Amino acid sequence: MNILVLLAGVADNRYPLHELSLTSDGALQESGQTRRILSPFDEGALELALKLRDKNDAVRIDALVMAGPNEEALAKSVAAYKPDSLKVFSLNHTNLWDSVMASSQIATYVKTRNPRPDLVFIGREFGDLDEGSIPVLLAGELGLPYFSLTQYAEWQGDDVRLMRERGLRREWLTLKDSCLATVTNDKRNKLRHPLMKNVMVAKRQTIETAHQASADHGRVVAKELAEPKMVSRTGQCEMLAGSVQEQAQTIARYLKQIKA
Repeated sequence: MNILVLLAGVADNRYPLHELSLTSDGALQESGQTRRILSPFDEGALELALKLRDKNDAVRIDALVMAGPNEEALAKSVAAYKPDSLKVFSLNHTNLWDSVMASSQIATYVKTRNPRPDLVFIGREFGDLDEGSIPVLLAGELGLPYFSLTQYAEWQGDDVRLMRERGLRREWLTLKDSCLATVTNDKRNKLRHPLMKNVMVAKRQTIETAHQASADHGRVVAKELAEPKMVSRTGQCEMLAGSVQEQAQTIARYLKQIKA
């Protein structure tokens, strides 16, 4: 089984963010560097792939780490888990908010892989600026069935089963064909600590970069962005004034009137 793990990383909240601005043609302009780390969703996706490989030596893990701030350090942190292949993946041209373009470019690259992945693991949100649409669009671009919010994966004989929970129910999917699955964080997929010897080897590893270009410069440009208009409140609405105690008394009087 060939498993592709897509990893975007998020800004490390222990470090200040660098400044972002837009150029006149709508491209994102960054000044300085921000430290990126794997998100809990990234970690869950990687851990599920590792668990499946632990139980079956025939599993191959290919990892793609999105290019960006401190990409080499982020990729080397992934290298410590010894994926069978690891690349930094750079999108050109793209705007980070353009999920249609991003998913299209990722899909174009994945389709060139030989052999094609049997299972794609990706976090339920792909980086800081994705609201969860990139995985859905990517599944459509690849023509793969989509299984969301995966929390656990296991072998059952020669088949892989994916599990998610809905309230008191567990939903299982037995894979019979290729699939794209989003992963959410769960105590069962908390990323293990890498072996120290693998960390030291990863620090000396050379990371290859893959590129995917697009003739499309994006569907959103800076001139289309504008400040939202102020909308006046309508309906029965009263703004409370005075101290906290006075506001509480006003609310109490109102509730008493309703009860009466």
